[in-house]
Amino acid sequence: MAVELMRDLLKIDQVIGEGDTQALVEGEILVPDVKPDISRILSVDGNINITGKEAVADKIVVDGVVNFKILYASEAGDYPIYSMNASAGFSQKIDIPETQPNMDMDVVAEIEHIDFSVINERKISIKTVLNLTGKSIATSKMEVLRGVEGLEDLQILKNTVYYNDRIGNNHSETIVRENFEIDENMPEIAEILKCDAFAVEKEKQVTDGKVIVGGVVKVNTLYVADDDRNSLFLLKHEIPFTHFVEVTGAMKDMDSKVKLKVDEVYTDVKENIDGDRKIFEVEAMVKIDAIVNDIEEKEVVVDAYSPSKKLKIDKKKVVFNQTVGKNASNMVVKEMLDLPSNYPEIFKVFSINTNPIITEVSMVEDKNIIEGIIEADVLYISQDKDQSAHSFRQEIPFRHFVEVDGAREGMQTEVDIHINDVDYSLINPEQIELKVNIGASCIVSKKLEIDVLVDAEELDEMVDLSKRPSITIYYVQPGDTLWKIAKRYHTTVDDLIKTNNIENPERIIPGDQIIIQKTFKYKI
Repeated sequence: MAVELMRDLLKIDQVIGEGDTQALVEGEILVPDVKPDISRILSVDGNINITGKEAVADKIVVDGVVNFKILYASEAGDYPIYSMNASAGFSQKIDIPETQPNMDMDVVAEIEHIDFSVINERKISIKTVLNLTGKSIATSKMEVLRGVEGLEDLQILKNTVYYNDRIGNNHSETIVRENFEIDENMPEIAEILKCDAFAVEKEKQVTDGKVIVGGVVKVNTLYVADDDRNSLFLLKHEIPFTHFVEVTGAMKDMDSKVKLKVDEVYTDVKENIDGDRKIFEVEAMVKIDAIVNDIEEKEVVVDAYSPSKKLKIDKKKVVFNQTVGKNASNMVVKEMLDLPSNYPEIFKVFSINTNPIITEVSMVEDKNIIEGIIEADVLYISQDKDQSAHSFRQEIPFRHFVEVDGAREGMQTEVDIHINDVDYSLINPEQIELKVNIGASCIVSKKLEIDVLVDAEELDEMVDLSKRPSITIYYVQPGDTLWKIAKRYHTTVDDLIKTNNIENPERIIPGDQIIIQKTFKYKI
């Protein structure tokens, strides 16, 4: 009977390559005609919006826009602080060899640094350094053997392969909108200077064809009051949301990875029933990227032979990533911020914007260690006669670890950090106590290689055992297994176990003696 082959298909997503680069975005920003002249810049924040990405030969092309929010003080104006918005586009290539058109890709863009200078009272210059990282991902398909039959004494060695199957990914957007009314004892709103918003994931669930995400958008709104002193006030609110991202092929109990980003925040001031400007509307766009993965399990043939007849087998190497584990944890970074010398003393802190930056990721046994800095931008009103606005920046180092069972040095890891909450209090006119709640999530994987059978053919030639001694004593060598020994001497693992009274076939050590008997089969 001829050898019969049973085939299966392996579909494996492989990271073809990774790359990183920097982009310089620079330009000049003019003060709008309705705004007063600049006396000094208080802060410049940037937000990156990736508008397009494309895989081409050996690179990924990324297009985007950096949106700036500028706060400044003006001696010519009535308000202590003024704001203005601006934007600048960019297009950058990330070199990744072997990237081909239509490949899947992951792109992350972060602002490393923003430099600004006042050219004159109506114009400022901004230079922004962006860090761009990208991955190109290809899906490889290979026919392998899951079974071989047809020979009476055919020996088959199988292995179960577990690998990550990227079911699909997609992007979706949702608009969250809410009206807030300030307390009766607070003054009316003259102008909203700044509205910062970030999204925090609370829960997610994979169902048929979609990923459902629930979370909150945390909103910090700084406004100028319509009172005699044009006072400043900071308001904090949360807007809950639930949205779904369609992912073809997604099913319940599959794993998902979600990234949230708030973009394009709009505000509008309205009058309440008493005619007071105490209601403001916040509208923010939440962008959601979702990836759905599943752990695929396949039983494949990794070797085959016949003790009596020769086979021609064809093997191919399969390379894949296997998830070792994942976990998430929160940490609270506490730090005392000291007012720089020559700065006027603090009367009131209005806002502290924080930005976490990872500087190094390493792994030890069962732990993922994350090191980085938190950039803290402080905006405050001074104690001087005019109670003028000032700002300063301080960098806070942090070190955190996330426990992941099975993590070892040299494995691959994907790390994501985000701000959950920021709290602060003024201790004295020169010190602020800052507490930053950071969320960190890690996915650890390892690269595996395995040779699998893709074809087998029975040859007409029989195995000649006539010249082999009746008994052979073999000394186990490093790397040997009973399968390798049995195949080399044209016998079977079962025969070796019986002949040598081996209790644990998986445990043979170099130097062990293995007796190999030559057996004869007669047909009557």
